[in-house]
Amino acid sequence: MIKVHLDFETRSKISVADVGPWRYSLDPSTTVLCLCYCVEFPGGKTLAGTITKNMFNEWFDYKCMSCVYPEIASIEKIIQLAKNPDVRFYAHNSMFEYCIWNNILAGVYGFPELKDFDRWECTASKAATHALPRALGACAKALHLSEEKDETGKRIMMKLSRPKKPSKKDPSIWCDNPEDFKTLYKYCEQDVIVESAIDNAIPELNSFEREIWKLDQRINSRGIKIDVETLDIAIRFVDTFKNKLNDELCYLTGGLVSKASEVKRLTEYLHDFVDKKDLPSLNAASINEYLANCTDSKIKRILEIRQQAGKSSTSKLEKIKMCICPDNKVRDILVYHGASTGRWAGAGIQVQNFPRGAEEYNIDSVIETIKLNNYDVFATVYPNVIDAISASLRGFLIADTGKDFIAADYSNIESRVLFWVAGCDKGLTAFKHGTDIYCELATEIYKRKITKKDKEERQLGKTGVLGCGYQMGADRFKAQVKTMTGMDITRETADLVVKTYRATYPEVVACWYAQERAAIKAVKERGQLIKEGPIMWKVQGQFLYCRLPSGRCIAYAEPQIKPIETSWGEVKEQLTFMGVNSLSKKWERQHTYGGSIVENIVQATARDLMAYGMKNVEAKGYKIAMTVHDEVVASVDEGCGDVQEFETLLSTIPQWAKGCPVKAEGWRGKRYRK
Repeated sequence: MIKVHLDFETRSKISVADVGPWRYSLDPSTTVLCLCYCVEFPGGKTLAGTITKNMFNEWFDYKCMSCVYPEIASIEKIIQLAKNPDVRFYAHNSMFEYCIWNNILAGVYGFPELKDFDRWECTASKAATHALPRALGACAKALHLSEEKDETGKRIMMKLSRPKKPSKKDPSIWCDNPEDFKTLYKYCEQDVIVESAIDNAIPELNSFEREIWKLDQRINSRGIKIDVETLDIAIRFVDTFKNKLNDELCYLTGGLVSKASEVKRLTEYLHDFVDKKDLPSLNAASINEYLANCTDSKIKRILEIRQQAGKSSTSKLEKIKMCICPDNKVRDILVYHGASTGRWAGAGIQVQNFPRGAEEYNIDSVIETIKLNNYDVFATVYPNVIDAISASLRGFLIADTGKDFIAADYSNIESRVLFWVAGCDKGLTAFKHGTDIYCELATEIYKRKITKKDKEERQLGKTGVLGCGYQMGADRFKAQVKTMTGMDITRETADLVVKTYRATYPEVVACWYAQERAAIKAVKERGQLIKEGPIMWKVQGQFLYCRLPSGRCIAYAEPQIKPIETSWGEVKEQLTFMGVNSLSKKWERQHTYGGSIVENIVQATARDLMAYGMKNVEAKGYKIAMTVHDEVVASVDEGCGDVQEFETLLSTIPQWAKGCPVKAEGWRGKRYRK
């Protein structure tokens, strides 16, 4: 196999960060500024080339009249490589290069197509499998590579890739300084060198993961259709409603605040009437807490307006509109290995963050009322226009003409996998026999039989099952119950739930400490394989690898054992490692503990079961359109496919997961729903 590492630099009137690579590559204003590549032949021979803006322009002009411009060897060379089936193309975040190549070079200028994902590899995806930063420069630094990204050249790249403000002296919207382009070419060349160094520093994906990565790329390239006509009406309805709310706010504040988005002005106005301690900010949590006891009707209405007009979920309507391709689809909305455990993350329109539907808003009914295209009628049926549309966002994603969605969600997958990994017979038996696990724990908590009719008690049991499996303490559990359910339980009740969970499922507790001991032992005894239950640990190179039951590994970079003071004041040895801080987004040393280690193992194993199920449904002809958390959404011809078969395919487990009681529950329809 011949490796070609390549990197494009482009310019456009739109931002790839805003619309994603597919929509970006199809925009008429998007052009290629250069293509740098490095060819790695078996045996160590390398060849490098840079196709510059001028070379492209000359070749493009000539290509319109003939076939290939023979004097430009680098263009001829890259074409030859594209035609060679033994060549695989490597790029960092390769979907961008895939789109530029196929939608511009091939689609507009006649280059050979490179649509077979078997011929592509993504070094950013490889980095993500080792919990490294996805950004090229940050990844190189985390790996301590001798080659680093040219951060100075990055500033020039940004200057050349974005339109500038025209002036009388220079009416052009583009910067075209020849010296800047020389810097750009060097910058792009260095990116290719760094990309190649990253590739050589990280192991290849194993065969199963390579297939899952290719499946992810196919899903992202298929896209999912948007009901554009209804979307446009909804955007207009939201704008109308917000204008009415802002007019009311302006009236209530005597003209001092004209828009709910004017947070500073609104805060200053409210603090003339409300103590800062009672309303410290205008975020959702503070407003909800204050409204619970607010008796001033005027202040109450102002805060309600802020809640309604400030609803961020409706901004997704504009985001969806921005990302739509000419065929009314949005693409590249999944991120392979988006979490360190391997779970998918969202991109673009971020379906994973769509608000959950509400009982009072049936998606089909809301959508049908929007389609009447009459704001007054809609506002009469749904007085809170924004809440209704926000709760129905999923409905704007529709199946292709002549197709249906068939989807299924894994039921309580993490709890099932946790009990399986821990060898917890009581929990496994409950799932295998169809016992309500939430009622089971609630029964232990309240010391009386709890059924689904006991909604509040069952809810506490549910929160306990979902929250206590990873060593959560009473204080944090109390806060989580408040966030998840709105229930304000006492510290004593929280402590009771935590202790009851641990007493009911002692194997889970033992699993926390056993896996933590195994991980620490593996770091202390570098190079030795440490087995604990179905999990194996080993330090190799600069990573501590945790081998899952599937055979896949999750990685902890630069592991060290350090004494850390726990939240309860005890100093103990803990595993520390380098990772991306979820809050600061910085690459820094972090520490972990048994519950968190087990959480990683469980989530990674659940992901592997889902990946196996996704391969099963694809093999049976169900074309996956997207995944959303633990749900798989596929497209089938009308009259074809079967929900029960789909559930069975997703629930079928591989040999390595024997005994794990996996279950999926599905639905069929024309619009996405939850």
